[in-house]
Amino acid sequence: MKLTTLLALLLPAALAAPSNPLKNILNEVMHRRIPSPIQASPTRAATAAPAACTNGLPASKQHPGGGGGYSITNYTQVTPAAAGEGWTSYAVAGGWYGDHFVSGPHVMGYTHKTEPYGPFKCQYTCNADASCSAYFVWYENVGTEDEHLNCVLFDAVIPASAFVETNGTITSGAYDKICERSS
Repeated sequence: MKLTTLLALLLPAALAAPSNPLKNILNEVMHRRIPSPIQASPTRAATAAPAACTNGLPASKQHPGGGGGYSITNYTQVTPAAAGEGWTSYAVAGGWYGDHFVSGPHVMGYTHKTEPYGPFKCQYTCNADASCSAYFVWYENVGTEDEHLNCVLFDAVIPASAFVETNGTITSGAYDKICERSS
């Protein structure tokens, strides 16, 4: 016999009894006050939404002749504010990275010698994810047989202030989605 059937048969009898512990428990549960709702805590959704796209010159036009025929037209390249200080190896700061991470690192078997093919291919990974608004590309294990490209996707455009200097990698760059194709 199912529990619900058993309860349907026994419950009326239990409630009809003059002094029954089960009746007292059921009455207490049925007449208990509903506690006030728990206050919602602030979430990322409650804060201002990060920018999903930006305006800018397509990456392929930012470095004319340096694209090697690999077109990146729907993204603009972002560089660190300190790029003038000669940074060649930089990363996205941990706090911003964690707040806007979508997926990755997507490991690709390209080396820095194949540049700009890696960022060109990474744009397709970003295009395939509806929540992707930017991507960041860097090479690890440079100069070894294990050298590879990493591609990380983010849900917001990467501000120039989100970069920190690193060592031991070669940064290819950060790419923010362009809202409307710039000419």
